[in-house]
Amino acid sequence: MKFKLKYTTTRRAFLVYGIISILLAGISVFVLSNLITKITEKSNEEMAQRNFIKKQELVSQEFSKFLEPQRQIKELLKISIPRELVSNIAVVSAIQATDSLVLHNWFRIDDGKIHFGKGENEITYQNNINRFVAKNKDLTQNSSIIKEGNQWVWRCFFKLESTNKTIVRYGYDINLKALHNYFSTVDEKAPNYIFVFDQNGICIFHPDILFIGQNIFKISNLKPSDTLFNKDKNFIKRISLSEYLKLDVIRFTKKLDVQGSDWYISVNFPKVFADENVNLVKKYATLIYLVTTAMLLFIFYLFARANRRSYLEKAQLTKEKNSLFLENEKIIKEKALIQLRQLKEQINPHFLFNSLNSLYMLIDSDGKIAKKFTLNLSRIYRYLIDPPEGNIVSLNQELLFIEKYIFLQQTRFNDELIFTIKIEDESALSKSLPYLSFQILVENAIKHNLATHDKPLHTQIIVEKNKVTVINNLQKKPNTEPSTKFGLNYLRSIYDYYSKNDFEVSEKEETFTCILPLIDIHS
Repeated sequence: MKFKLKYTTTRRAFLVYGIISILLAGISVFVLSNLITKITEKSNEEMAQRNFIKKQELVSQEFSKFLEPQRQIKELLKISIPRELVSNIAVVSAIQATDSLVLHNWFRIDDGKIHFGKGENEITYQNNINRFVAKNKDLTQNSSIIKEGNQWVWRCFFKLESTNKTIVRYGYDINLKALHNYFSTVDEKAPNYIFVFDQNGICIFHPDILFIGQNIFKISNLKPSDTLFNKDKNFIKRISLSEYLKLDVIRFTKKLDVQGSDWYISVNFPKVFADENVNLVKKYATLIYLVTTAMLLFIFYLFARANRRSYLEKAQLTKEKNSLFLENEKIIKEKALIQLRQLKEQINPHFLFNSLNSLYMLIDSDGKIAKKFTLNLSRIYRYLIDPPEGNIVSLNQELLFIEKYIFLQQTRFNDELIFTIKIEDESALSKSLPYLSFQILVENAIKHNLATHDKPLHTQIIVEKNKVTVINNLQKKPNTEPSTKFGLNYLRSIYDYYSKNDFEVSEKEETFTCILPLIDIHS
C-alpha cells in the first residue's frame, strides 16, 4: 500500500494530529511537573534546613557577644583585692560605655550605692534603676525586653559573688534599634531573613525596624504554639505567609541558645528557591522538550502546506494592522506638536511680560545683573522658538536651559524660591527627555504654590541613571483657578509616542513629585 502525502493534510488528519499532540503534551507536562515538584521540594527543604541551622548558630554567637561583661566581671572577682574592685569594674563599665549599642550601664557592690557609667546624668533613669535593682536584687540573672522612655531596650542584669562573699550586681541596656543596624551587616547576603522574639512575643530583632517592640504573634501568623517543641525535634517548621516579604516562606522556629534568656528565633526562606538539583531537572525537561519539539515541527510542516493561503491572508491583515498602528503613532505625534504649539503660545506672552518688568526694575538698581538677565532671556527665547525634531532634547540641553530660566525666576522672587539640581549619574546627560519638561514643572510649581521669605518654595531636580525626579514642596495658593493639566498632558503624549509607560505624577500631603523617564534614542 502506497503512502500518499496528500491524505496527511486533510482536516480529519489534522484533527487526529491535534488529539495526539494534546495527549502527548499533557502526559509530558504531567510527568515533568511531578518530577520538578518532587525534586524542588526535596532540594528546598534540605537547603533551607542546612541554612537554618547555620543561621541559628550565627545569631546565637552574635547575641552571646553582648554577654561578655559577665565573664569579665567574674575574672575580676577572682583577681581583684577588695579595695581595687570598684575601680577595676569601673574600667570594664567605661570600656563597655564606648559601645554605641549600649544605652546605659551600671553596677553595685554589696548594698552600696549604684555606680553609673552611661546615663549617669539622667535622674529619672537612675531612679528607675534603683527601683529595678531593689526589686530584682535576689535574682542571679535577668534578660528582658522593656520600654525605656520612647525606645525598646534589651536589659541584661546579673549577680556574681566572690569567694570572700562580695556581691557584684551589674546591668546594662542595649538599644534595640541600634542592634537592628548592627545585625543588618551580619550575614547580609544570606538568602533568608530572621526575627527574634521573647516568650511574650515581643519582637527583639526584625529586618523591618518598625516591627521592633511589637507583638510578633499579632503582626504575623506565628502562633504561641510554634514555641512548643517535642522530644524528637527542637524546632518547628511551617509554610507561612511572610509579614515582611508578603509571599510564602518556609519558617523554622527554635529556642535561641543565649544564656539567661528565654528567646526564640524564626528563620524564613522564600518558598521559591534555586534548585541544587537543577541539572537533573534540566535533563528530564530537555528530553521531553526535544520529543515535543520534533513532533510539533512535523505537524507545523504539514500545517504550513495545507494552510498557505490562510497564512498569506493573515500576513495581509498584519500589514494593514501595522499601517493603522503607524497612522495612530502619526496622530499621537501631531497631537503632541499641537499641544506644544499651544503651550508655547501660552508661555511666551505671560513669561515675556513678567521678564520685561523685572528687567525694567534691574536696569537702575543693578546694571551688571540686568545685562546677565537680558542675555539669559535672549537665550531662553532662542531655545523656545526652535523646537527640536521629535519633541525631545538631550538632558544636558534641558538642564542648561532650565538653569537660565531659574536665574530669571530667582531674580524676580529673590530668596522666595530655592532651586537645587543634583546629578547622581553623569552618563544620563546624553539621554533625552521631552522638550520643555523642566520649564513646565517649575512653572506649575510657581503658579500653584505660595512662595515667601518665611516659607520659600523649594524645587529639586534629581538626575539618576534612567530617570529624572522633580520634587517641590506643597504650599497651595488659596482660591486659585483649577489646573487644566495642559503641560502634564503634553508630557504624557510625548512619552506615549515613545512607548514609555513609566511617566509618573504623584501628590502627597507635603510634596508634589514627577518622575520623567529618560529616552535613549541610541538603544
